[in-house]
Amino acid sequence: MKRISINESWQFTKLSPQQCPLKGETTFTEVTLPHTPYSDDDQYHGLMLYRKYVEVDPSWNNVILEFEGADQVCRVFVNGVALGSHAGGYTLFRFAVPKAMLSGTLCIDVYLQNTANPDVCPNFGDFTLFGGLYRGVNLLVVEDNHFDYCYYGTNGIIVNATMKEDKGIVSIIPHIIVQDNNAIVECSVVDPTGNIVANGTTNGIEPLLLTIDNPLLWNGKKSVALYNVNATLSVDGVVYDSTSERIGFRTIHMTPNEGLFLNGEHVKLRGVAKHQDHAGVFNAIEPKHIDEDFKLMSEMGVNAIRLSHYPHAQYTYNHCDEDGYLTWAEIPMLKMTDNQALFNNAEEQLKELILQNIHHPSIFCWGIQNEIAMFKDAPFMHDECRMLVKIAKELDPSRLTTAANLYSVKPTSELNNITDMIGYNIYFGWYYGEMKDYDKYLDKFHQTRPNMPLGVSEYGVDANTSLHSEEPKIKDYSEEYQALFHETVYPIFKSKEYLWGSFVWNMFDFSSDKRNEGGVKYINAKGLVTYDRTICKDAFYYYKSIWSNDPFVHICSKRFIKRNKEAINIKVYTSQTNVTLIINGKTIGTNENNGNGTIVFTNVPLQKGKNNVKAIHGTCVDECVFERVEQEETSYHLPEETSGPVRNWFLSDDDTIKEGYYSIMDTAQDLLENAREVLEKHVPKLVELLDKDIIPTGLSMKSILSRDLKDNPDKIIEINNALHEIKKDL
Repeated sequence: MKRISINESWQFTKLSPQQCPLKGETTFTEVTLPHTPYSDDDQYHGLMLYRKYVEVDPSWNNVILEFEGADQVCRVFVNGVALGSHAGGYTLFRFAVPKAMLSGTLCIDVYLQNTANPDVCPNFGDFTLFGGLYRGVNLLVVEDNHFDYCYYGTNGIIVNATMKEDKGIVSIIPHIIVQDNNAIVECSVVDPTGNIVANGTTNGIEPLLLTIDNPLLWNGKKSVALYNVNATLSVDGVVYDSTSERIGFRTIHMTPNEGLFLNGEHVKLRGVAKHQDHAGVFNAIEPKHIDEDFKLMSEMGVNAIRLSHYPHAQYTYNHCDEDGYLTWAEIPMLKMTDNQALFNNAEEQLKELILQNIHHPSIFCWGIQNEIAMFKDAPFMHDECRMLVKIAKELDPSRLTTAANLYSVKPTSELNNITDMIGYNIYFGWYYGEMKDYDKYLDKFHQTRPNMPLGVSEYGVDANTSLHSEEPKIKDYSEEYQALFHETVYPIFKSKEYLWGSFVWNMFDFSSDKRNEGGVKYINAKGLVTYDRTICKDAFYYYKSIWSNDPFVHICSKRFIKRNKEAINIKVYTSQTNVTLIINGKTIGTNENNGNGTIVFTNVPLQKGKNNVKAIHGTCVDECVFERVEQEETSYHLPEETSGPVRNWFLSDDDTIKEGYYSIMDTAQDLLENAREVLEKHVPKLVELLDKDIIPTGLSMKSILSRDLKDNPDKIIEINNALHEIKKDL
């Protein structure tokens, strides 16, 4: 097989829905792939057309079109003839070009629709559907006899490596297209030093199992051992094609009381989640952007990655293998409606995800859903999740299955009884509750579900690096509150022996075209690093101080330059045992690390004007300037009226909750099922929206009302008092 990139000189245009296929002339713009039409100034969602002319080489026997990613629903035509369609913006797919067309010029037309589609995952989500041919397009030139590259976008062999005692077992399932039955597929396994350690043959129909004694193990961040599986296809003794995959040997085991074991050794997952987009190019990223992301994650000391909320590029999975990250890979099932077409699409995307990536040793679990119960928790969801798990286990019995539920899903929910492990997306201290609430919440889940391995799949808060506060508090969007949040919450996770680990939401700020909060538009700012990767927020250095072995010191709040206080607290994150603080050449003192990567110098006096601040431990030095000013710098704070939802709730928890009775703290779904008459009396229009799944019913009624009735607190109190009259059936 020969791969030819055709990323140059494409023609692009936007179309109306009725123009597929295009009839007549239109105006095109020349673009180079990867490409997306999206920009913050033009958030285009609709139909688009990419056109490319390719001159056929007379030596080409068979041609396959390869799309590394096409966002979101794709239809492909060559010379006006439909080759096929693909629904799902994140997996590779291919179409064979009819042999009769292979002369002269090929006109390749690719129609893409990036509008949310109720039949295609994702049909909802807090991230942008950018659209476009954002990963590149290639031609595969093959002989009449070749590996079947159109089989779920794979390389024609499905390879999985497992361990049985001290032996490595390599399962190879070939998929071939041949003109007669005299085909032979010869496979060999090559170790990291280049030596062939196993080989065998099959007729191209039967699976092949190869055994290796005492293979080197892929062992996460400790060591990476990668083997190559090479396969050649011969017919009547003539070699026609070759392909390969890279594998690694390791064992994964999970228990509900101790968490994850890699090769028999306990590993606490110190994880981050990440999307695939980047400022300036959005989803049309290149390898250099992925390299940059992995460099930053390595610096911070990450050992696990959740690749959210969809399949990522092969280059990303290869990085995970090479750099030793335990990886959660998932499909974009975010809003599950009772729609068989949506179920079918989710199942196809799961098959593509697994079959294209089963060889990656870094992937330890397959994610089947994220927060599907935001709108409701219904039996049809349980049935479809069981089907997704069944598919995953049939294709790959060696890996765990997982899902991410939001906090309002009750521990007793059937959604917590389907997968091998579960993650919870929890936002105490931001969307609800207080930071300390993680402690009791996690313990309660573990007590209720003692046999289900539990981890935290998302946690975090937004931080705008332009906003700062001496007294950070919830919803001020300050860099200081984000840092305080993480240094407060993560020790809770670390203390729970039963918790398999956690994933910060998010490693990087990412695009969300529906957002406008915290002083920034179109950005979910929960990242530890800014969207353009130019600023590592203070919270980044908190995790570096406790996860990384690199010696460093970092003075927090460097961007909080102008201060109008005579004395301030200065916080330093460091991996070192102590730090000396010097201001304007004068030593303030030496303080000890509190064991959580943090050192605080309290009531440090500032002189008027500029103050040169230096933190030192041995050769580790960090410096900044704080300027004492007469007036508070107002640009560091959001205007109260634009700071988002109600900042401080007007009822205490004691007033809101009445033991044994319903309240606004219950989910909208629970109240619709058990106290519907109260809602219909007080907020009938809201009930209509909830019934139509326009507003997520998995959220607490408090969360919904704090937005819909934020200017009418008396009404909310009235609703809560009415709910207190309805007793729960315990």
